[in-house]
Amino acid sequence: MWKRRKFWLGVVAVLVLGSAGFYFYARNLAAVEAQDSEETAVQTAVARVGDIVVSATGAGSVIAADELSLGFTTSGTLTELLVEVGSKVAADDVLAHIDDTTAQQALVNAQLQYQQAAMQTDASVTTTGVSYDEISVAQAQISLEEAQAALDDYLNWEADPDEIALAEANLAAAEASYNAALGQASASSASIAVSGINVNQAERDLADAQAAYDTAFDPGRDWELNDPRRADALENERDRAGDSLLRAQEALEIAQLNYNSTVSSSSSSGPASAQSNLLSAQQALDAALNGPTEDEIEAAETAVRQAELTLQQTLLNQEANEISLHQAALDLQAAEEAVTATTLIAPAAGTVTAVNASVGETAGSDLITLVDLSLPLLEVFLDESDLNMVGVGYEVEVVFDALPDDTFAGTVIQMDPQLVTESGITAVRALVQLDADSFAKPQTLPIGLNATVEVIGGRAEGAVLVPVEAVRELSEGEYAVFVMENGEPQLRFVEVGIMDFTYAQILSGVEAGEEVTTGILQTQSE
Repeated sequence: MWKRRKFWLGVVAVLVLGSAGFYFYARNLAAVEAQDSEETAVQTAVARVGDIVVSATGAGSVIAADELSLGFTTSGTLTELLVEVGSKVAADDVLAHIDDTTAQQALVNAQLQYQQAAMQTDASVTTTGVSYDEISVAQAQISLEEAQAALDDYLNWEADPDEIALAEANLAAAEASYNAALGQASASSASIAVSGINVNQAERDLADAQAAYDTAFDPGRDWELNDPRRADALENERDRAGDSLLRAQEALEIAQLNYNSTVSSSSSSGPASAQSNLLSAQQALDAALNGPTEDEIEAAETAVRQAELTLQQTLLNQEANEISLHQAALDLQAAEEAVTATTLIAPAAGTVTAVNASVGETAGSDLITLVDLSLPLLEVFLDESDLNMVGVGYEVEVVFDALPDDTFAGTVIQMDPQLVTESGITAVRALVQLDADSFAKPQTLPIGLNATVEVIGGRAEGAVLVPVEAVRELSEGEYAVFVMENGEPQLRFVEVGIMDFTYAQILSGVEAGEEVTTGILQTQSE
């Protein structure tokens, strides 16, 4: 069914084209025959072989293939500038430096903070090979194990005869020690009392010796020294009184020393300590006989829970310290990047076209402009009426105003999706990539260099060409010409290629050298 349908569609198409050709042919013949009173002549031209180019002309100027605005991420005082306008740089070349004092100080602080955080959690950076967190966790685990062992002992308690015997022996020893301490304390009290009495007696003897001395040396008795009968007796009395006073003073000092020694040698804590030991021994015996109390078991359980919480808290601290270490590493990386950022490095090769600060001034994010002039682009503008004459991939011929004798080749690589307005004129904007092989000599074209641009919309070489007047459009995309055969015009369908204002390219239907009609000349009959 489909093949039959295609057949009838083909027949219809042939009939339509044939009818159009017949109509066109009949109309032209009728026009010739209608000239009954006039002589007519057909104007013709010979199809020839030649070249045809269809193009649109516009204006353009050189722009950089790539333009980079380079600067520092943070502003600072420019300390060194290694380039100037016109300098050619390679990728990774150092361009400038700003003051890095603050950045270096921040880096040192970040290094110290990282080292402290690492020692807290990373054993590999410590001299002992153990981190603080590992020590804390181990201690918490040991405390938990000890608390759990103590609770287990309470819960699994059984009376131990050996432990009971030992506790009883310890109690007997404590009782003996307590009694001995009481006896020693009693003896010490008696010694202290005796020493106190001796001190009191020495004080009285000293008072008597002082009174005798005062009597012997009474100034009211000095007259006795002038009496031969009394002088010797007074001098002897005074010598005895002085000796007695000195001995009494020494005796008091000795008595006081003895008293102090007796007091210090006796310890009032002896009986108390012995009593405490006795109570402990009694409690130990009770524990050996009766086992742990409910309060002791509850306290042991509380100790276990507390140890578990301590271990969990220690583990949480360890995780927090690991996060702190990660943050310290990020801070250190940021500080290192900040130091690196005080040096401006070219990300790519290019030419410096602008420098916006001098040494000593503040430099920011737009210090240097770097452009790529190795393979420049042309920014081209064409009249909007030539929109159908330009497209990506079209060939371009360029003649610069400053280089009128050289023709450069290129290719359209980009077209703006919308029209632009330049100097009040709506235009098509396109970018053209120049072909380095078309340069007459190696050279760098300066940015802004103006040029006349011819965009090649179509090109045919060695093509069969006929005048555009010879081509008749029967319908959209369907063409025909009249070819002279035996002096008569004959309609022939042709395939047309590109066409300019003068000639049309004939792809098929007419051969070079054939004569085609371009119109009818009229002459007045006699």
